[in-house]
Amino acid sequence: MTRPRGATLLAATVAVVATCSRERAGGANAGTEEQVTERVRAAYTEPDAVAAAAYTWTSPAGLTFVLVDVESGTAGVVQARADLWVAADSAPVRLGRSDVMPSAASIGAFAFEDVTGDGVPDLLGYVADSAGVSFPIFLIGARGSMGDEIEIAAPGYRFSAPRVYAGPRGPCGVQVWTDAPAPDSLPAGWRYLLVLRGSQLAPPAAQAPPCP
Repeated sequence: MTRPRGATLLAATVAVVATCSRERAGGANAGTEEQVTERVRAAYTEPDAVAAAAYTWTSPAGLTFVLVDVESGTAGVVQARADLWVAADSAPVRLGRSDVMPSAASIGAFAFEDVTGDGVPDLLGYVADSAGVSFPIFLIGARGSMGDEIEIAAPGYRFSAPRVYAGPRGPCGVQVWTDAPAPDSLPAGWRYLLVLRGSQLAPPAAQAPPCP
């Protein structure tokens, strides 16, 4: 399968950062997740983009990833986006960014970890509006332009209570509760969306499938 150009560039960036981390292993380390998060927050200097919540994950290779809920700082404008950063010993590098989500007051996380098995963390989270109404999202970190994969794989479903679906070898998808009526004409209950080759989600399955 041909890897999208954006994913190729992102993989190259991660590789460069990882190499720098290994080369400097004998000297200063990457610092704590808190220190890296503060360095990422410091990159937001424009008043109309506020770094609100931040979520961190450190890979087995020692790379610290930070996903930032970037909210509007302009009065009367309600919108948000997600930015993904990575840091080793050098300054943080932004790897990806979601589209701006109109009417989104905040972006939260149920899990921020490597679900797709590519060494880059993914966000299983939610988008909430100013009234507190929310819906789940799944953003794949290894894509430079991070879109909601749940919406792509399961249009028309009303999901809630998302969680990471895992097998004996680790995470392999997303598990969500769906209300009735559902597009598959089945009763309300759990649906399972596995990660396919190419890091997209499979359509919802009503029975728990085995992990690949």
